[in-house]
Amino acid sequence: MADVEAYDFSDERVDLGSGVTLPKSWRARVSGEQDVPGTITVRVEWDATLGRTAVVFAALEREAEGVDITSQVLREVRTHWIMTMSALDAVTVDVGTEDGDKVDRIPVRDYLSRVLAQKEREPVESLHAAISVYRVATAISFPPLKLVADTLQISQSTATRLMSRARDSGLAPEVRIQEPRRAPAVDPYNPGRPLDPAAPQPGPAQPGGPSIGL
Repeated sequence: MADVEAYDFSDERVDLGSGVTLPKSWRARVSGEQDVPGTITVRVEWDATLGRTAVVFAALEREAEGVDITSQVLREVRTHWIMTMSALDAVTVDVGTEDGDKVDRIPVRDYLSRVLAQKEREPVESLHAAISVYRVATAISFPPLKLVADTLQISQSTATRLMSRARDSGLAPEVRIQEPRRAPAVDPYNPGRPLDPAAPQPGPAQPGGPSIGL
């Protein structure tokens, strides 16, 4: 199993709103990747033009003599997967405490689990939760509408309506309704476990998902 290590975090952080922040840049190192006989290193940066994180540098160093870095080997390097896995260690969310006087900064994986576990929400709560999860998805380079739908346990169409409302009302003007890319094979709720597409996943978004009064 591949081991992903995030390191060299920038002191400068990008604030996406809703308490979601991330370093402006960091590096990730991966060893043990299947069919890749070496160590992969990538540098990730926040790209304001793209409106999300992006890989700006990637390198592969062979593990020993007798190994040739060929184009076939390079095709096995999953830069998007590495970026998302490392972002789960880099991105945090500020949340209020129960007494309301303090703010806790928690890892993004803990935040997503909290939102996933909440079953009942008022419409306004759903809207703000959707905005927060959308911004988390942007920070970890995961398709935003999919993460909103799966985490709030609503249909993709309901997630789209929520985010359209958030954008049109000015609460989240950065929202882009068109999904920009496919989801990497990462379980954002249990990132230490490889994603098995055939296994039951938490909070799947079904076409007939529940309505939340929009």
